[in-house]
Amino acid sequence: MKLKTITVFGSARPAPGSEAYRQARMLGQQLAQAGFDVVNGGYGGTMQAVSQGATEAGGAAIGVTCALFEAWQRSGNAYLSQTVHTPDLLARLRKLTDLGDGFVVLDGGVGTLLELFLVWNLLTLDVFDKPCVLVGDHWRRALQGLERETRLGIEHINMLNIVDTVQQAVTLLNRIKTKEFEKWQT
Repeated sequence: MKLKTITVFGSARPAPGSEAYRQARMLGQQLAQAGFDVVNGGYGGTMQAVSQGATEAGGAAIGVTCALFEAWQRSGNAYLSQTVHTPDLLARLRKLTDLGDGFVVLDGGVGTLLELFLVWNLLTLDVFDKPCVLVGDHWRRALQGLERETRLGIEHINMLNIVDTVQQAVTLLNRIKTKEFEKWQT
């Protein structure tokens, strides 16, 4: 399995100095140190933090921006190595999923959920076989609720990897990359 580029999904809201920003920046640094390039939505919050961490550690940060968001923010964040501009949200989602050899999902809102559910659906449809790592215990509770209240089964839940920390996410992705992990789903 080729595992070079990791797409990171998360909230646009965390400000520099916040704990969420600090964790996302650490994620970017550790991914770059492990030899991964990062892809994200290219704007502020955790997207900026991941980009900052990756570029500070000597890695590449690719931002996928969108014409829809130009009214709020005209350009991508200052830490991007490359910007890929898309005409609309659906093209942006396609580019984010196409560029990633794997995915890390941080805490976020509706946009983050949209991105997670798209990747998850592509996994269930066997469109691709890429690891998807969710960071934080809140994801366990959310998925338990979905399993209880919807038609999702444990086989769907098991397509996702849930870890508690960004360090654990990087360790897992590195194990997958170096083939120390027979089957990446946990």
